[in-house]
Amino acid sequence: MSDRAGRIILLNGASSAGKSSIGRAMLPLLSDPWFFMPVDAINAMRSTLHTRVLDDTEITGMLTRTRLGYHRAVAAMASAGNDVVMDYPLSEQWRVDDLLKTLAGYDVTLVEVRCSPDELERRERRRGDRPIGLALSQRLVYAHGDFDIVVDTTDTGPDECAKQIVDSWGALAAPKAFDRLRLRQLPERRH
Repeated sequence: MSDRAGRIILLNGASSAGKSSIGRAMLPLLSDPWFFMPVDAINAMRSTLHTRVLDDTEITGMLTRTRLGYHRAVAAMASAGNDVVMDYPLSEQWRVDDLLKTLAGYDVTLVEVRCSPDELERRERRRGDRPIGLALSQRLVYAHGDFDIVVDTTDTGPDECAKQIVDSWGALAAPKAFDRLRLRQLPERRH
């Protein structure tokens, strides 16, 4: 068993902002062994239904359970002393709230991955695997209003963004964004 809890770097941004490319580019730059755990890898583990079509309520329930499981999978890895890079959009407030509880006690660094709306739309069209307009519809991704590091992928490639993150990461002072967000929620919980 590990003597320490793992550290977590959460790459938050809209769909097609470049989170996955940055996460993969960070791994060789980090000095200790790190795991890249994108939410898309969890989604890819899910079976494809062939027997019936889910209605909207069933889809919402399935996606909520998937996200909650992802939060706990990251926490489980970190609880065993593993360092984790998450690739995950904080596109719904309940995701932030659940992560604040689930990752309490862990060293979490919140990285905002930003990109211009025009570039997001161009990337979605080029990818062809996402609905056009998905990224622009994710306005809540930055609504929590706090971060530790911000990178902009509009004109900067994933390797340079990864280097900016890793270079900034070691110099961050406490409390970090997740701790500040958690502290802001405490007065709300008392009422």
